[in-house]
Amino acid sequence: MKKLFFITLPIPVLLALIYIFSAMYSFHQIHKGIYYNDKKLIKDYIEWNELSENFKNYFNIMLLKKTQEDESFKDMGELGVLVTGFVGKFIEFTIDTYLNPDGLSLLLEKSEKKKEIPQPSLATLLKSIGLINFNNLNSFYITYENEGEKFPVFFNRTGLKWKIYQIEFPESLLDELN
Repeated sequence: MKKLFFITLPIPVLLALIYIFSAMYSFHQIHKGIYYNDKKLIKDYIEWNELSENFKNYFNIMLLKKTQEDESFKDMGELGVLVTGFVGKFIEFTIDTYLNPDGLSLLLEKSEKKKEIPQPSLATLLKSIGLINFNNLNSFYITYENEGEKFPVFFNRTGLKWKIYQIEFPESLLDELN
């Protein structure tokens, strides 16, 4: 009986380690995709349709909030609604144009922040365990910080592969874009 216990004990531990390592590995693959500007890795580890909808919803909600607060839009009446609609469609067009592997690759090529990204290595893979915060068995997030702003980046699990599906933006982001 003791022998059976010692044989079966490592199985749940091994499964837990595989589960955690799969999250670390997926995060590391995204890191590599960004560092090396690898479109295939970027495509494989990001859920582009869900992420695009997330961006569109965020910007449309923030645009609606700003136009409701702005007195000049209220004074414009129906014309203000029409302008808001056009701006919303322009934002959606821009998101559709740039929020894909090719668009992200183009932005990475021109980014000055790319120099600040550490080169992927075994050390960065192992350090990722400290960045991962599990929500439940199928989701975790990391918090990306840029110029004092925090952006939670959410991952969903499909089998042993984790993909980015949502990025939350701080409320102040739209103010900074104005």
